[in-house]
Amino acid sequence: MSRSRNLAAPATALLLALTAGPVPAQPPNTLIDAIGTLDYLHGPESIKVGSWVKYHITAKSELGVTDDYTVTLLIAGEEHWWGEDCFWVETWAQTASGTLSPAATLMSYAIFDDSLAVPHTQLYQRKTIGGTQDDGSPLEQLFRRGNLAVKSRSPVGKGLTRKADSLGTEVLKTAKGDFFCSKVRTEQALGISAQSADSSEYTETREVHLIYWTPQIPITHTAREEIELSHSRRAWLTGRSQDSGPLRLLDRSQGVIELVDFGTSGLTALMVPEERRHSLAEQRAAQAKAAAARTPGPRAAAKPKPAGKPKPTVR
Repeated sequence: MSRSRNLAAPATALLLALTAGPVPAQPPNTLIDAIGTLDYLHGPESIKVGSWVKYHITAKSELGVTDDYTVTLLIAGEEHWWGEDCFWVETWAQTASGTLSPAATLMSYAIFDDSLAVPHTQLYQRKTIGGTQDDGSPLEQLFRRGNLAVKSRSPVGKGLTRKADSLGTEVLKTAKGDFFCSKVRTEQALGISAQSADSSEYTETREVHLIYWTPQIPITHTAREEIELSHSRRAWLTGRSQDSGPLRLLDRSQGVIELVDFGTSGLTALMVPEERRHSLAEQRAAQAKAAAARTPGPRAAAKPKPAGKPKPTVR
């Protein structure tokens, strides 16, 4: 039987599921897609087939919900799809109990040309693999945006505010060694208003990130990330907004993403088919070689038959 896929993503579309706040340990059929953690701001040079990075994630909310699992991101292959060069990202989420849930997403390289790549991440997803079919082959699905998103004329990220501050540099100790990192603090908030027949409400999700950035780590360039996520709400009767009062905190959670390991080889893709687990350059070279082998060469010119001895004349 094929397994269902749950593309968990926060409302801001800026972060992946693992940074969206603490949730109960992921069950086996719930998949995490970590495309939001890749570094899209410094060019595609770090996207090389076979590169991977592994993190340990812990989180706890004021309501008492905790989480503890690891996530491995792997550049699992490349594919030319619908006229675009794309790359496959596999995400392996493993709970503390050892349950492993892999997923794969095909991303367009065009995302590196977008100055707003982070809030536009979902616009560059092309296909997903979240399980297998009855015959064991990968269950590939086109990534489709919802009807409301397609019809909407509002810009992506409407209602979102974001600011970033540089906090200097620091030598960070990790399980993989010491790294000289730039520290960046980002704060972003997404506010959404809604109205019913007799009341209105405003909800706000606010995220604060402290990121330790270094080019020595592939794919994400992140050695550590500390996250604080809060949800607040304000409601009032229609026409009486002056009585709404201040925002009321619903929950606050804190999490830490710590580097465990990384490399440029040594891992084998679990979801992406074998023929796509290579760079596009390697795939095209193999195709050209196969095409040349199928093309017959020029026929050799027929050699003239050697002249035989003259037959004796019969009188």
